[in-house]
Amino acid sequence: MNRKMSVNSIFDNFYIAVIKRYRMWCTNKSFRHYSKLLKMHGIPRKKLTSEQKKQVDAIWKGVGKYDYKTHRLVYSVTGKFDPKVMSEKLFRSKIEMELNEQTFKNAWSDKSYFSWWFDKSLFPVNIVANINGTYYNNDYDVVTEDEALQIISKHDKAIIKPSLDTGFGKGVSLIEDCKSADAVKGILGKYGKNFVVQEVLKQHPMLASFNPSSVNVVRFISMFIDGEVYPVMCALRCGGEGSISDNNITKDGMGMFVIGIDENGNLRDRAYHSCGKSITVCPNGEEFAGKPFPSYDKMVATVKECHKKLPYFRFVGWDFAIDSEGNPRIMEYNIKGPGVLYYQYVNGPLLGKYTDMIVERFKKK
Repeated sequence: MNRKMSVNSIFDNFYIAVIKRYRMWCTNKSFRHYSKLLKMHGIPRKKLTSEQKKQVDAIWKGVGKYDYKTHRLVYSVTGKFDPKVMSEKLFRSKIEMELNEQTFKNAWSDKSYFSWWFDKSLFPVNIVANINGTYYNNDYDVVTEDEALQIISKHDKAIIKPSLDTGFGKGVSLIEDCKSADAVKGILGKYGKNFVVQEVLKQHPMLASFNPSSVNVVRFISMFIDGEVYPVMCALRCGGEGSISDNNITKDGMGMFVIGIDENGNLRDRAYHSCGKSITVCPNGEEFAGKPFPSYDKMVATVKECHKKLPYFRFVGWDFAIDSEGNPRIMEYNIKGPGVLYYQYVNGPLLGKYTDMIVERFKKK
């Protein structure tokens, strides 16, 4: 038994070391990518002065390995320098990895199980789910493929998405005609296994007004520390014209745009595309500045209730849609890669007023 536990421990440590090295590589690649986007759109790339670097060091030294690259990007895009900005290198290689149990994350990220672990009413309705090749109905009863097709055929349209290893809206598609069994069977065949088919959610009219083709989603970040849930940061992601996904990343960075939401639930005055270009009205001309976000308090309450059920994951990025009746619906929760850069463009430092708490926590280790 002891030998087995020792071998498992060695494997886990090796696995985590590989992840850490890979993430360090990814953050460098990310910086180069966003620097190129800034150059493409004529946004001057700023460097930090020695005094500014000292201010960053005064906060983050002793927490873990960090660099100034994220500070430079946020400073270049917003024109505002803040030493409390979270270094993506530090977050990816240290903070996220220690707050979230890495060896559990893949299983707990399976979208098929979200409405099993939590109240179903908090999520879009799963029509069917395919888990490792086996079909299940909304009550998690096993069904055959033919039965799954019959269940799907009761709907006019549906959304299909992969349930594992997804991000940035990858693989999300609209099934246009659920009545055509052959067409639906062909679509399911392309996904193979590990996917969910969900009802199309009719979103709140205010969110639809910002971009009607996409279900526009709120990223709500929370921390669960010492038995208390802290609502850290909130921002609205809207898709580009014609996209069905909010998180449509285009080569020029002009697809998705992100609007910050302040702690009182009001939309901020300026939004940003992923390339760093800012806007004060939506691309379709719709104004957003200062508007109260619908059901903000309900979202906060939902986050506080649900995060307590995820003690292995202390840092979670929740994705909410708001339905036509004003009910927050959890599209998914992110326990790996919950986002760093865009949200600091729109809201400032990732951890906001909780920065000092986390810094102190990690410096004590």
